[in-house]
Amino acid sequence: MVIQLCRWHAALVTCVLLFSAVAPVGAADTAARRLYNNKMTLIGVLREGARQRAIASGDLETLCLILGIGLDVTDRYLAGSGSDPTLRQRRKSMQADLKTCLDATQRSTR
Repeated sequence: MVIQLCRWHAALVTCVLLFSAVAPVGAADTAARRLYNNKMTLIGVLREGARQRAIASGDLETLCLILGIGLDVTDRYLAGSGSDPTLRQRRKSMQADLKTCLDATQRSTR
């Protein structure tokens, strides 16, 4: 059990380090969007695993963490790329999902 937790934490730390890298200044919009899409694809895989884990074991914290990372990646992309109405709407949905997850985590710890 402890080894599994260490592996999860190592994977999450690796993801945070990968997603904190900033695209070079002057990169084409398409390259920045491609990088964003790649990051979000990876986060989607992690999110699905965390969702299944939350259902199986009640581990909402990991799910909330991954939702938060996805929101942060989106915020960083939007800050550097200007406005994309579709992405801004998706960000609102992501924020709502994170809030729901955090609220559920607080309810489960009471």
